[in-house]
Amino acid sequence: MRVFPFSPKSNAKLCPGDFWALPLQDGSYACGVVLQLPPAGTSGVKVSFLGGLLNWHSAEQPTLDKISNCKLIEQGVMHILAIQQSGKAILGNIPLEANGIEPLECINGNIIQKGYTPVRPWQREDNDVLPSFSYWGYDIITANAHKHFLGSLLIA
Repeated sequence: MRVFPFSPKSNAKLCPGDFWALPLQDGSYACGVVLQLPPAGTSGVKVSFLGGLLNWHSAEQPTLDKISNCKLIEQGVMHILAIQQSGKAILGNIPLEANGIEPLECINGNIIQKGYTPVRPWQREDNDVLPSFSYWGYDIITANAHKHFLGSLLIA
C-alpha cells in the first residue's frame, strides 16, 4: 500500500492516475497526472512516464474529489524531475478510466498512438486534427498550465 504524499526518485513507484499540484505564479494551482508508464525497451524506461495536464485550476491544491471528472487537455513524455521540480510530491491517485481520463491520440512518425499504444497507420488528414507525440522538458507542463489558465507564459 502506498502512502501519500511521496516524492518519487524514479518511476518505479508511480502508477497511472498519480497526480500532483502545479503551483502557478499567481499562487493558484493546476494539476498534473501520470497517464502511462513506458513500455519495456523504451528510452528512459526507469525515469520517464506519459503525463498530462488536467483541465483543472484552483486557489487550493488538487485533491481526488476536486479533480474527479476533469478532462485531459495536453500530454507529453516527461522525466521524473518534472514532478520533483514542479509540485515536489505525488498527492494521490485518481482512477483514470472511472473518471473518463485516458491518453490522447497523437501522431508518432507513421502511426497513430493512444499514449504509447499503437492504434492505426498515419493518414495525411491526421495532421489537421491530431497533435504530435511529444517529449516535454522539466518545466513544460507548468508552462502549459500558465498558458491555459493564466493566459500568459511562465516567467523564470
